[in-house]
Amino acid sequence: MNRLKRIIAACLVAAALTNLYAKVELPSFFSDGMVMQQQTQANLWGTAVAGKTVKVITGWDGARYSTTAGKDGKWKLSLRTPVAGGPYTITLDDGEVTRLENILIGELWFCSGQSNMEMPMKGYKNQPIAGSNMDILRSTNPAIRLFTAKRTAAVLPQEDIAGEWKEAKPETVKEFSATAYHFGKLVNESTGVPVGLIVAAWGGSAAEAWMNEDMLKAFSGGRDPPKGGGYNL
Repeated sequence: MNRLKRIIAACLVAAALTNLYAKVELPSFFSDGMVMQQQTQANLWGTAVAGKTVKVITGWDGARYSTTAGKDGKWKLSLRTPVAGGPYTITLDDGEVTRLENILIGELWFCSGQSNMEMPMKGYKNQPIAGSNMDILRSTNPAIRLFTAKRTAAVLPQEDIAGEWKEAKPETVKEFSATAYHFGKLVNESTGVPVGLIVAAWGGSAAEAWMNEDMLKAFSGGRDPPKGGGYNL
């Protein structure tokens, strides 16, 4: 009797674990509040239970897509995006529904570099940015979305990064890259469409740290980042 109870308990735990990992998982930059590039085939990817069918419905046109998660649980789709607009939703379903809300379609930019890209609008100690106080106070604009990738040292490229999408407003803009923000603001004012900015910058990092071994082979003086550290995001 005790053995039967143990078998039943093990089955229940296995079922619970299956349900726990059944839900589609996405990298942090595919989340509520994100911006997707307009009028293109935009990639969307993540993980699910190996062999599961992942269904996706795009809120802007009701189009339906589906794919199957591979043996490693990874899957990828290419979605047609419309002209700029929103907010929209994306619904993902592999047996359990995941819904992304407040998605804008517009111009999406990746902003990378060293200290000149990393420096925030609030400046550094004894290193202010001219006019930034008023720019920060006037920065509220839900059509500009900001995403900062937190520093993560790794030798190999990573599957995900730490960060979240935030709307432009004083409390978020003051911590965001000054160069990226002013560029995004100009794009938004010039085009009248939503703008998404993803910043991955690390002051003082070597160019080699952002390149893989195959890329470095093209340069005679290239070298791999030291084992135990790197800046791949």
